Amino acid sequence: QDHWLIFSFSLFTSSHNQPLSLSILGMKMEQASLLGAEEEKAEQEKKWGNIDDVLYAPLGPVSGDESWWLVPFFWLTLPITLIAGVIGGLCQSVFVGYAIGFRCLPCDGLLPSVLKGRPWYLAAALWRFIVAALVALATNSGRLGLYLWEKSAFGNHEHWYHGEGCWCWSYTDCVAVLKSNQARKPAFGCVKACMPDLFASNILIFLPNSDASECEWAAIRRALHEHLLDHTTLTYSQRLAELKSKLESSWPSPKLTDLNDKTFLRMLVCQCVYYMLFGIWVSDDDGKTLSGWRSNASIFIIPRTFQRVIFNYGIKKVQTLRRNTVDIIRKHQLEPFFTKMNESLPAKYQRSATVKLCDEILFAAGFAGIGGTCAGIETMTAFLQVKIPDEASKNHIKFGEYDTPEKMLAAYIKDPDAYIRESFRLDPPVTSCTTSLTEEKVVTLDGRQITLPEGMLYNYTQSIANRDPELFPDSDYFKPERANLKKALTWNGAWGADDEHEFPRLCPGRYLSVDIVKAVFAHATGCNRELVRREERGACC
Repeated sequence: QDHWLIFSFSLFTSSHNQPLSLSILGMKMEQASLLGAEEEKAEQEKKWGNIDDVLYAPLGPVSGDESWWLVPFFWLTLPITLIAGVIGGLCQSVFVGYAIGFRCLPCDGLLPSVLKGRPWYLAAALWRFIVAALVALATNSGRLGLYLWEKSAFGNHEHWYHGEGCWCWSYTDCVAVLKSNQARKPAFGCVKACMPDLFASNILIFLPNSDASECEWAAIRRALHEHLLDHTTLTYSQRLAELKSKLESSWPSPKLTDLNDKTFLRMLVCQCVYYMLFGIWVSDDDGKTLSGWRSNASIFIIPRTFQRVIFNYGIKKVQTLRRNTVDIIRKHQLEPFFTKMNESLPAKYQRSATVKLCDEILFAAGFAGIGGTCAGIETMTAFLQVKIPDEASKNHIKFGEYDTPEKMLAAYIKDPDAYIRESFRLDPPVTSCTTSLTEEKVVTLDGRQITLPEGMLYNYTQSIANRDPELFPDSDYFKPERANLKKALTWNGAWGADDEHEFPRLCPGRYLSVDIVKAVFAHATGCNRELVRREERGACC
């Protein structure tokens, strides 16, 4: 209607004041254009959504022993819980009783509570078990040390119990799980995950996989590969080639010891990861923000009960991190990238708000990509200096003949791939993964035959499987010349082995992570080598 009036008015005034009519016409058209742009922007914002709606969505299932009203009782009984926990964390037989119930009191344990749905009146069983596990972790030097101590507590049989499920550890059992269709659930460390306030919902590590190509896991993994992680594309190769100059500019006078500064190391890794994924080299400040995905790693293993005991301090930190991560993407105007990815999914898996998919992808990139790559580089930085990494199990890592930094560097220069694989075998960034039982299973725990129901959490422990004495003789020793390194399960499967194709959940970001590791150490050590050894590679599954 406005355009018609403008046209009529311009005809009327054309013979009297043509410049005026043209000016008014131009103003009206500009206003219409601005109005259209504002409407389009509003529509895009509506399609994008609000990150707070994702972070503060209704909680997933909350057990009775996680109720807020129990928090005061926890603090009131804390002295008793601490005493009981210390005893359990130092005495293996007591720990076993806390886990599955004492023989004289079979109902008094965490397993009986889990089988009953973790009711509020058995909350004390969870409290003392978690304290006992923390004491055992502190006294056994790292996660691997804890796992081996717990395995020993249960008689070094095929299984032990921790958290809300059973754990297997043998190479054979772990491979069997890894080659199967896993009934994954929102769980981490064999404990139900805090979702969606701590963990993003529907992230890849929580989705079950099946043979069907239409399942959500397959759709999301395929989208990740096509849009972000396909190492065979020209874009990936160009970014990898440019990474050298980016590192030179950001880190002009490199020394290996610079990486002892974890703040700097993590910032640098974040910049590398985001450049390879999105083609942006984030600022130092944004890199330090993103490094929270590594520095906050311990928060993710805390169950909701203890998150509430500390009044959700950890959850709030991660929520802020997730919001800030999305803000970095928006600052670089990458919303259309995620809109395109969302639209590429089958209609039934598309997120109603694009920001939800963005949060899920960025969570995976931060939690696994940044966290895992940082952990790996921290391990190798220590190894190249013949030091035990801070979080590693020091009693289970021996350098043997590689007892000087010179010998370590020579081993790395000789074969970076083997050096990386052996470093990560000894001190893997991911030590275990959680799935669930697809059928009822009878296991032996502390000499007792116990029937575990279908759907119960089940953990496979790659960090112990990677020390199988038959595949990896002298498994505590650093030997990058090992013959079977490609059989290590570090990347959620035997990457590079003859049966690699049989592991459906191989880490989709394994090439990206290793390429960044090589780029960083090529720069840090001054090695005149190609950033990546160009082997014949199969497609990333």
